[in-house]
Amino acid sequence: MSGVNAPVAAPTNIEEVEQLVKRLYQPNSPKIIQEINNQLQHLQLSSDGWQMADTLLGSNDSTVRFFGALTFQVKLNNDGPSLDHSTAQTVLTRLVFWLVQVSHDRDAMVCRKLCSALTTYFLRSPFIWKRPLQHLAMSLQNGNAVVEAPVENSSTDISMILRDLDSYQIITLLWFSSTLADEVGKVDPNTAANAQMHTLMETIVRNASALMQHAFTNQGGEETNSASSEALKCFLNWVNYAQPVWQKKPEGLEVLRALIEPAAHCLTIPDLQRHSLDVFRDLLESYTTFFQPEHLHLLAQIIDTYIQPVLLQGLQDKDPEVLPYGQMVIALGVATVTQVVEEPTNQYGSINMVKLQFEILKAPGYPGDDDELSIQAIEFWNTYIEHLNDQIFSSDHDVELPPYLDHSKAVLTQVVELLWAKMVIPPNDVSKDWGSDQSDGFKDFRLDASDLMLSICVCLGQSMLKQFIDMTLQSLHSKQWRNLEAALFCLNILSENIIENQSSTVEDGIRPIFSSSLFREVGDFSQSMPAQTRRTAIDMLGSYGQYVERHAEYLPDALRFLFASLETSLCNSAAKSISSLCSTCRVSLTSELPGFLDQYKRFLKSPTSDSYTKEKVIYAIACIVQALNPESAKVQPLHALLENIENDIQAAKEYNDAGEAGMVEVLGITALKCLTSIGKGLQVPEDVVINIYEEDEGVDVARDRFWQSGEGQAIQERIMGCFSVLQIVGAHGDAIEAACDVLRTGFAETEPGPFVLPPTVTVSFMQQCTLRTPQLETVLSTACTLITQHSRQNSVQIDAEATAICQQAVLFMQQLGNPSLDPGVAQSCIDVFGRLQDRYTHIFIDEASPIATDLPSVLNFMLQAIEGVEPFPKRAALQVWTRLIKPTTNKISDSIRERSAQIVVAYGPQLTGALIRQIAGMAWRSELDYICEPLKALVMNQPATKLWLEAAMTNDSFPCVHEAVDDAAKRRFIQQIMGLRGDLRKMRDVTKEFYAACRGTVLSYNRS
Repeated sequence: MSGVNAPVAAPTNIEEVEQLVKRLYQPNSPKIIQEINNQLQHLQLSSDGWQMADTLLGSNDSTVRFFGALTFQVKLNNDGPSLDHSTAQTVLTRLVFWLVQVSHDRDAMVCRKLCSALTTYFLRSPFIWKRPLQHLAMSLQNGNAVVEAPVENSSTDISMILRDLDSYQIITLLWFSSTLADEVGKVDPNTAANAQMHTLMETIVRNASALMQHAFTNQGGEETNSASSEALKCFLNWVNYAQPVWQKKPEGLEVLRALIEPAAHCLTIPDLQRHSLDVFRDLLESYTTFFQPEHLHLLAQIIDTYIQPVLLQGLQDKDPEVLPYGQMVIALGVATVTQVVEEPTNQYGSINMVKLQFEILKAPGYPGDDDELSIQAIEFWNTYIEHLNDQIFSSDHDVELPPYLDHSKAVLTQVVELLWAKMVIPPNDVSKDWGSDQSDGFKDFRLDASDLMLSICVCLGQSMLKQFIDMTLQSLHSKQWRNLEAALFCLNILSENIIENQSSTVEDGIRPIFSSSLFREVGDFSQSMPAQTRRTAIDMLGSYGQYVERHAEYLPDALRFLFASLETSLCNSAAKSISSLCSTCRVSLTSELPGFLDQYKRFLKSPTSDSYTKEKVIYAIACIVQALNPESAKVQPLHALLENIENDIQAAKEYNDAGEAGMVEVLGITALKCLTSIGKGLQVPEDVVINIYEEDEGVDVARDRFWQSGEGQAIQERIMGCFSVLQIVGAHGDAIEAACDVLRTGFAETEPGPFVLPPTVTVSFMQQCTLRTPQLETVLSTACTLITQHSRQNSVQIDAEATAICQQAVLFMQQLGNPSLDPGVAQSCIDVFGRLQDRYTHIFIDEASPIATDLPSVLNFMLQAIEGVEPFPKRAALQVWTRLIKPTTNKISDSIRERSAQIVVAYGPQLTGALIRQIAGMAWRSELDYICEPLKALVMNQPATKLWLEAAMTNDSFPCVHEAVDDAAKRRFIQQIMGLRGDLRKMRDVTKEFYAACRGTVLSYNRS
């Protein structure tokens, strides 16, 4: 192999070519042949390369001959377009001569390569080879290369010539015809240079069709079957060629359609079945409209007689060789779905097709393991139900439902049952040997079947729900746990449809499941049952939370099961469902709160208590706490929850003293995440109705004051005390992010609450950070959110806190120096000043502001960001400058508005220069839309903008641009920008045109 990769000098004589082949070639190694092929393809063969190729083909060694043919092909690729007429005729004659000789010797490898070389001649020669198949056929008949000119004038039908050729010569012609269709199909037909070639194909196809017809109708022996097999490949290549090229030329398609019937006959010949199945499946899937109704009917008859017996036997035997037979049935079913649905009594169309599709789903085996066809059968049923639903729901209400609807519903009811049976999880003795491919395949089938069932539910509706309820109850009664799991899985699929339909019929329909012994059975861990069955039952409680909320009598059994599952391998699923169920049913569970608190405390001591489960369950309990009234009722349960978190924090500190860093990180971060979960659970649900006519303002005042003094304030102090854990885990980014999450839980609230902490808490947290603090951008983002929340109407104005946040952001900017050193932090610092505008603009602008002296450094930092390479700080800075030039609100005072204008005038030349340098090629093209925003604001609001633009264009800092952008072009650009007067869309177009000209990526730049 080392020789293959070594540098190779271009051969200049026949001896060097032979040495090259002999040095690199290793017998029976296709990879080595490909390597030599690749090397020869890149060699610059000398002018006598034609003689080298011809001499190599004269060798007795098949491999040397192969590379002689390859050399011909390389020369044609390189030199073909420059051939004169005499040389082109000589090359063609020699290629045809060698093809005749090699065909006589039956050297398949060389023969195929010569067919490729002849195809290359057809594509690359400047002279038209008008009747290539006729030419080759006559040469094979003659035993030598015939002259092309008589061939062009010959009136002999190619069919007459083919009768004189043996099977191998027919196969040789088929190789060439197939290669020709394939390679010409890669050539763009929409160019003038190629149009003549594609026009010629409309004539060639008639000879190709006669050739394939001859191969299809002369079957029987091994060689003739081989010819039919090659004819099938040739047929596929020609149809694939015709599909995009002859869409508006039915004549060529009709020539090929005439071959469907003889080609389909191959499906009836055992030795040809596999290959012909692949060909027809490919065509049915990629080019269904190629087949006329009579062709589809013929294929259905052939399947019924010849394919069905093999398919049914193979399905029962789990024979992997049956796959193409099933794929053909599925492909034909998809192609004829209209007939299958709308003509249910058609013997070959609907009856047999539906029967075979059922048999595929009935076959033994598990999808993803020893049953691949079931997975593929989903496509047919998806097409079936899509067509049926379109017919039902696209019709006017006054139009009668289709007469075949009842039959289709009966079919789909059976499909549902078959899918359910296929979704049953395998027993352990089967799945224990599965690898990831089998497991993933089974899961994928379930997902695909789930989507199909949702579509079927649109048609079947309540009858489908009843079908699954019956399956569930039957499986539960007989304790067939794997069947039960599959039925519950299907019910979970339909949960959203069922919950949305709150009719009494649907409510009564699902009642037998929840009033049954289901959750007592799955909650009895003393009896043997697949873990997946219990897990799916857990998922069901999460899926049907809204139903359980309306029927609180089912909650006790459900929650006992879930809390019992917390201490098993099902803990994650149980915790997730507890979280969902308690969030949905919070009002119904307030009386159970003491018991839940005790269960949670016990659970914390179990081995399955980890970060995920603790967060989910503590969130669930907090949801119930939120539903308590009055506010004072929340105090004791919150103390109990916070005590659990404080215990984790204390344990983390003890581990820290003992030097066990791993446990410190786990416990400390988990404590903060659980604290966040409590905060989220205490948030008022979005669906709670707010009484805008509330007259009892005293209640609101009391609630507002409750969390700011006494018992409520004590809760807040305990929450803030939990931040002490940052002393030992503050070096971890996850801990900083979790602390920010705690703060943000209160930001979302519109009324005082335990997690609505004073703004000073967020400010103090930010002030303790440095540039080395991990996730500093998250801290800055949290501060931005605080400012935004307190910018809302009727919210408390926090001038002092916003000022402190700005001062800290300025400090970070000054320490950072250049935005590119940490783009994330730079963007977040700039965003702080972006959030100030409107309600807190004075903090940024007012000369009396504590940060007034820092204003120049902030503005210069943002100018640096605009001229930097990092996109996000750049965009943030552009937005701040845009709003500074043109404030978006009328709420700021006249003095602040005047001060803003003064700043823009002072910094206008610098800002304009930065923008122009970006437009002149320094920016990425995708950034131009953002750069146009402040440019538009300048044009619309600053009279001096034109002068600033002119100065920027003539400044020494203007980048070196393409020569097409001269002084006149610059002036024209400025005139266009100023003339557009704020038309942002046109301004972007003009800017992109100028940008492209500066970069030299346009052919010319219109200066007129």
